[in-house]
Order: sequence, then structure tokens, then C-alpha cells
Amino acid sequence: MKNLVIRSGSLRMGGLERVLIDTLNLLDTSKYKVSLIIEDDCEEQNIFQNDVPKDIQIYFIKPKSVIDKTHKYRENRKKSFISRVLYNWNMHLEHRLCYENTKKILSLIEEKNGEIDLFIDYDWGATRYIDKLNLKNKIVWIHNSVSNLMKKKSKIERFGKRLKKYDCVVSICDEMKEEIEEIYPFLKRKVKRVYNPFDFEKIERMSKDKEKLSLEEQGLLKDSYILAVSRLDTVQKDYQTLLKGFKKALDNGFSKKLYILGDGPNSDEIKKISKDFNLENKVVFLGRKKNPYIWMKNCEFFVHSSKYEGFGLVIVEAMSLKKATIVSDCKVGPKEILGNGKYGVLFEVGDYLELSKSILDLDKDLNKREQLEEIGYKKSLDFSGEIIKKEIEKLINSIVEGENDFK
Repeated sequence: MKNLVIRSGSLRMGGLERVLIDTLNLLDTSKYKVSLIIEDDCEEQNIFQNDVPKDIQIYFIKPKSVIDKTHKYRENRKKSFISRVLYNWNMHLEHRLCYENTKKILSLIEEKNGEIDLFIDYDWGATRYIDKLNLKNKIVWIHNSVSNLMKKKSKIERFGKRLKKYDCVVSICDEMKEEIEEIYPFLKRKVKRVYNPFDFEKIERMSKDKEKLSLEEQGLLKDSYILAVSRLDTVQKDYQTLLKGFKKALDNGFSKKLYILGDGPNSDEIKKISKDFNLENKVVFLGRKKNPYIWMKNCEFFVHSSKYEGFGLVIVEAMSLKKATIVSDCKVGPKEILGNGKYGVLFEVGDYLELSKSILDLDKDLNKREQLEEIGYKKSLDFSGEIIKKEIEKLINSIVEGENDFK
């Protein structure tokens, strides 16, 4: 039995966290002894902790008191020079704590389970100190576009040097793989594409589960609406274009509501944009939901507007529930998922007029919508957990057994 350690950032509500849970549930515990190291213990916000398989032990690196302290310093860092110095010093101490606690946890795991065969850095959070951990085999997963997350040349170069210390770099789509190879040619032999796995049976099951819905939510489900699901932030997500395009569609005869499911740091700002467009009676902010699938199942069609993506989990999830999709053609993921527009509608990032036209078109052309529902559903099956499970196992075994040319 191979001894695996998977490290990630948190078990809070989020796309990466959902994928982590699906990945953990795919791993065959008759083949692998799996330990999970999580950086942030967010206590009551560890939404997915109970979804981790029972035979996987969880170790936390940082207590909530440290997380809260860092948050306080981060909020105050721009107030004065001293505040900035205190923030930087706190971050230095936190990074050292992460390294030291990770090392202690790895020692505990080795005492219990024997030598670690493979360390998987699932959110690249250990890149700062990975070379100090004395690990035999190590993989890093990349869940986002490097060029979108890092603008400074110095940061991009430093990140490349850190990635070089891993035996394999996993990207979650071909477009991302090509980008990594272009930015870091010296990593070309190490980069492997593995799509995010999806548990479609669970998604279908949850899409029918109305037991925990309030009476108000049950009423909302009966209304006619289109749906957007994403974090409420204005850095990555493009709510300005979404709301502007939706308003334009309303002005041209569209009558359905827009439900927005999610929460985030710019919630108030996005709600103000909606109010400024006089959309209070047409846009419903549902907040954060652990089960978004029942809302997907009952929508007319799905809309997703972003400036950039890591992949676009919710797009595949909507397609798996036979929903036509309208998605911004951003880097990276959407074009690959939708086959350059074959399996769903793509619109140019920021083009609210094109978005508005696409909304009206799908609303009126039921034949087109039904066609996209069917071919989109068939395309979503390419991301089935059973298919991805074989790829993950093949990757793990090739690295642990030394049958690869990554090194």
C-alpha cells in the first residue's frame, strides 16, 4: 500500500475545495494510505470537513487564532508604515510556522504509516519550502492561469524556480498546460494535464434534494430564472458585464429573473451595481449554498461571466444537469470545456451587448437550447470521476515506481 500525503489550503466553501473532496473520494483506500494536511483550520467554516472520507486523517497546520491575527494585520497594513512593517513581519512568522508545523506533521505521519511515497501539493501552498521537507517524490497541482495570477516578471520567474523543485507539475486543462510550457520551457517534460474529476451521481442526487429548503426557497425554485454561480468578487468575476448584459436583455423583452448564488469579499459592491441598474426586482442574491445543484437543475439556462478562470467547475456541473450555458471566453478553461463554442455559447470578455444578445437568443430559440442541453451533457461525461481516477492512479504509480520521464 502506497503512503500518500495530500496538502491543501482549506476546507472552506470553494471550487478548489470541492474538487479536493471529489479527488479524495476517488482514491482507492485498498491501494493508498492517504493523509490530508490542511493549512487553515477555520473551525466552523470548515464546510467540507465532514465530506472527507472517514479513513483519511486530517492534520491542520494553522489554528484559527493565527488566521484571525493575519487577517487583522492585512486589513490595517495600508494605514501606516508601521502597520506595513508589522504585517510583513507577521507574514514572515506565519510562513515559518507553516514550514515548521508541516515538517512536524510529516514526521508524525511517517511514524504512523511508514515512509511517505508521494507528497501532493494540491494548491501550490508549499512551494516556498518544499525543498526543505526532504521528500522522496512530490507533485504540485496548478489550478489557475499563472499569467492571470502573477503580473510581475520577478514573481513569475520566482514561481518557476519553485515549480522546478517538484517531480511533476499537474495542470487541469490543456490550455493551462500550454501556458506553463510557454512561460517555463524548462518544465516541459514535467507538465502533465489531469482534468478535475466530477462525481456526477452525487450532483444528480443533490439536484433533487429539496428537504433542507425553506418555504421561501421552495417558492423561488418555482419561478422562471437564469442562474449564475460564483464567488462575489470583482477581481476575477465580471459581475459588471453580467448585470449590464442582463439589464440590456430586460430592456429588449427578456422577462425571467437572474439568480446569483455565491458569497464573497465584494458582495456589497456587486449588490450596489445591481441597485444602480434598478434590478432589485429582477436579480435575486441567494448567498452561499452548499448545494448549488438544485438551483442549477431548475434554472432555464446557465450564465457565467469571468475575467479569468482556473477551469470553470460550475460550467461542467451545469452541463451535467443538461443546462445550456453562456460563458465568457476567458483564460483558461471555458473554451476547452465548450469545444470552442460547440457545446455552449461563448461571448467575448466584457462584451455586455454580446451577452445580452446570447441571453435573448437562448430564451427564444428553444430548439437551440435543447440541442445545447443534449450535446453539452454528453461532453460533460469526458470529466467523469471514473475516467479521471484512472489518470490520477496512473500518474501516482508512474512517479512512485519511477516509471516516468518527468525528472
